Order: sequence, then C-alpha cells, then structure tokens
Amino acid sequence: MAKRLAIASKEMQLGLVGPRDFLKAPKVQRFSLNTDVPVTPVYEMGSASQAGTAKDAPTVTLTLSAFDVSTRIFACLTGTNPAAYPAAGVDIINLGQIDAVVYVRSDLSGSPDYVKSGSARRMQVRDFTFNYSVGGEATEDYTAVGSERRWLAYDVVVDKFTTGTTSFTLTQTPVQLRNGNNAISVILDGAYLVEVSTAPAAGQYRLVGTTLTTFESRTAQCLVVYHANPAGNNWADVSNPQDRPAVRGRDVVIQIAANAIPRVQSVTINGNLNVADVREMSNRSVAGYQRQNPEITGNITVLDTDLELVNLFEYGNTTTSGHVEYAPGDGCTASGVNLKIQLLDPCDVTLPYDVLKTVVLDGIEIVGEAYTGTVNQNATVTYNFRSTTGHCVVYSGVGNS
Repeated sequence: MAKRLAIASKEMQLGLVGPRDFLKAPKVQRFSLNTDVPVTPVYEMGSASQAGTAKDAPTVTLTLSAFDVSTRIFACLTGTNPAAYPAAGVDIINLGQIDAVVYVRSDLSGSPDYVKSGSARRMQVRDFTFNYSVGGEATEDYTAVGSERRWLAYDVVVDKFTTGTTSFTLTQTPVQLRNGNNAISVILDGAYLVEVSTAPAAGQYRLVGTTLTTFESRTAQCLVVYHANPAGNNWADVSNPQDRPAVRGRDVVIQIAANAIPRVQSVTINGNLNVADVREMSNRSVAGYQRQNPEITGNITVLDTDLELVNLFEYGNTTTSGHVEYAPGDGCTASGVNLKIQLLDPCDVTLPYDVLKTVVLDGIEIVGEAYTGTVNQNATVTYNFRSTTGHCVVYSGVGNS
C-alpha cells in the first residue's frame, strides 16, 4: 500500500475524558500535544567525552482552542452533566483532571477505521482563555499538563459504567501496555485508581481479561480508558447538530455592573489555576498536580467616546456629575464591579434573543490602561483588569446569573 501523503484535519479528532464523561471535543480549531523530557548531561573527571544523560519525568502539555458555542467542553472538563447543567453555574475552580485522546483516521475511502491513537493520562487543566472580538468568533482555549503520554497502534477505547458496584465487564479485550498495566486509566466517581495484580485495596483496581474489579463501590459512574483492537471500522465523525456553528462579536453582549457597554472591540479573560506538580521517590511519573487559588486577569478594549466607562470602573456607576478627574486603578468601589458576558443565539431573530451561555466575573478592578491614537483610525482605550475574588462562573443560557 502506498504511503499516505499527510494527515488532514478532517482525519483527526480530539477526545476528552473528564471526571464524568467522555467527549469528542466539538468545534475544535486547533490542538497540540507536546512532550518535554528534562535531560541533564553527565560528565566525569578524567574523560573528554560525555558520560551520558540523566532523565527526569517528562512534562506533557495539551493545548486546545475551540469556537465557544455551548457549555459542552467546559462541562466535560469540570465533571458536570451538560444535559442537567446547574442553574447556579459552575466555577472555573472545578476544572479538574482529564485524559486526552488523539484519534487518527485511516485514509481509505468508504467506512474508515482508526489507524492509530495517542493518549495522555491524568492531565490537570492549568489555565484557560475566553476571547471575544467585534470581528471574530468567540473562542475558548484550555491548557492541561501531565506526565504520561503514549502513541498506540490501535484504538483508545473508553467504557462508561453507570450500573454495577465493584465489578464491571469491558466491551473489548485490552492490549497490555508496556508498563505492565492493562488499562490506561480507571476513573471511579471522579477519582483516579491505581492498577494492581492482586485483590484491590482502597484506591486500587484489578483488571483480568475483560473483568474490572474495584475496592470502592461505584456511586455515579466508572470510566475505563484502555488500548484495544476492536473489529470492524469504528471511525465516526464529530457531530453536534444541535450546536450553532459559531458566535461572532455581533452576538456577544458585554455588561459591566449591569450596564451595557457600547463600542466594545474585544474582551479577553485569562485564568490561571496555579497548578503545582507533586513528585515522589521511586515514581518515574509525576504523582499528580495540585491546584492552588486561581488568578483571573483580562482586558477590555473600547472605542473612546466619553468618561462614563472610566467613571464606572472608578466609582461603580456611569453618573459623571461631580467628578472632574480620574486616575484608573485608584480607590475601591464600595460594591465592586462585575463583568457579565452573554453569547446570544445567532439563529434567533425575535427579541429578546435566546442566550446560549453566560460568563460572570463577580468583581474586577483596573490594574492598567493604554490609550492609543493612530492616524486615520479611531482612538481606543484598553483597560487591563484583575478579578478581586478569583471567581469566574459559567452558566448554560442565562442561568441565575
């Protein structure tokens, strides 16, 4: 068989295994899965040559960017049921540990199969960016870090069990991994378990043939990720016909302290969960990643028209009467200033338009300002902000935001 020319984007898929569900990520525009192996050169006295190298645990990094049209990806990453999304919303502090799966389709026509797959295990979401602009599509970007990555000749299969207590039967026969394990990951009620060859104790599982046994009883679900070679052609395109193709700037509503803000050109929200790796002796991989308190920053760029917006940031309202001088960043508003972003349904033509998704920061403050004037262009002001609470809550629709 002739070697294929290349792998087109239509022949790749990104799968996400969250605490609750497996998702073929929709609306993904680009992703990368990178591995960095720290290497220390070793030298010795009396030798003109390098003695060798000493390797440390690798760092695996996943980045993905997708058009923001729903809570589907966010729900997967936070272990939330997208079909019963909480009306109270979900805070970004719930961005948890995931497995990432890369699927590659064969180049045969007709009913194709997977030709290979890649797996990255137990990765912690480290940071995110929500981006909205007047002339572009709303996007959501995430970065996750881990230490275990492998390429596999066959399929990465994900079985989800919502019945059974401590014994489960896989749909396929696992192919044993090079490290001796029979599964890549077993996630029981959101917790990663460790594989053993004897009767499992707390936090462990045993996999013999297609029979999985756990110590703890299943309460909600058990997800099993493993390498297998199922019969038949198993490729299926990513398909979410219920989602809108994209949401452009004309359908993104920006509100600050409940005030609609005119002439907004762009808004960016950046979140950092301050993830620290946890290592231990006798473990060739990172034991895990611990989240600390998150930091939320961002910026908003508007066409300069008046003093109402700077008044809003400094005094908490748009009433400029009595104020004749402004120093962005000075003082503290008594009630704080919140930021709300709503993504409207671009297919709705009747007011009020349906809201697909809402993002709320309950308190922001200005930490920087840039005023720009360019010949033959309109003057702009960019305000850099920081969350005063570290909260960023995502709602499905309006929710109770």
